[in-house]
Amino acid sequence: MPKLKVYVDTSVLGAVYDTEDPSRVTVTKQLLIILKKRQEYMPFISNVVLEEIEEAPLNIRNDLKHMVDTFSLEIIYETEACVTLVEEYVKKKIIPRKYRDDARHIAVAVLHDVDVIITWNCRHMAQVEKKRMINAVNMMLGYRQIDIVTPLEVVGYG
Repeated sequence: MPKLKVYVDTSVLGAVYDTEDPSRVTVTKQLLIILKKRQEYMPFISNVVLEEIEEAPLNIRNDLKHMVDTFSLEIIYETEACVTLVEEYVKKKIIPRKYRDDARHIAVAVLHDVDVIITWNCRHMAQVEKKRMINAVNMMLGYRQIDIVTPLEVVGYG
């Protein structure tokens, strides 16, 4: 059985440092261990994740960079087609312009034929109605559908 291509967004990596929800930290660490084994999944991040890491406080930024290296997360990059797809998500009011980077994560994953986006972002991404609208736009433009889940669903608690 082929491995699923999974895109790990910044909210997942940053959740390791969540001081408000210890269970989220635990689940995130379990997810990273699963991804590191590479038995079922091929994990990816994008240049968008790297840009967001650069905006983190210095101590966390260095830890996040180390995490990316340690887990050998393959980096995929935005293309011009990604920019167009992002604008569609924003134009259709699926993702607010203020949160354009959320749309960038989705578009880069879609255009690199990733199977699943893993995110803790339930406001703009891992939410039933958002996923339906995202996939409607994807299908309208000739792209495949994508699944968007939280780490809970991957580690088996979802």
